[in-house]
Amino acid sequence: METPSTGSNDDMFKRIMDFFGGSQSLEVSLEKDRSGETSDHDLHIATLMLLIEMAGSDSDIAPEESGTLCQLMSDKFNIPEAELPELVEIAAAARKEHGKIDQFVASVNDRFDDRQRQQVFAMIWKIVLADGKIDKYEERLGKQMRNRLRLSEEQERQAKAMVEKGLV
Repeated sequence: METPSTGSNDDMFKRIMDFFGGSQSLEVSLEKDRSGETSDHDLHIATLMLLIEMAGSDSDIAPEESGTLCQLMSDKFNIPEAELPELVEIAAAARKEHGKIDQFVASVNDRFDDRQRQQVFAMIWKIVLADGKIDKYEERLGKQMRNRLRLSEEQERQAKAMVEKGLV
């Protein structure tokens, strides 16, 4: 009978400490939803709409915010860059047409697990930080998004820390 190597015990201990220390990675896949199904067009639009909502919360979508938004969607959902303008157009139109973001948040909440919703919040926070300033509207909408995405204050803090460390 083989005895487990101390390396694996050390790795497990580090993962446990990272988890409780709040430094665990938010590198979770958004390419699949909580059931393991490939995330679809509607979920992409819902997430993108939340990012656009945050980018536009101060009535000015800065070039840094729009660039970050497209990069996040490409990186996290593996969406080809050529498809992003059409998705942005659809999400922006949906935002204007429906006014409220509740149905988009509901779609994200229904389809993503806690860690995936925390990843979406981290993406939202990265949009906030993209232009180098946080105004009161962004701060308030960030708190609302956290609540709507059913995240705890601790999950919010962890997501923000991951963004600040450049891990999202």
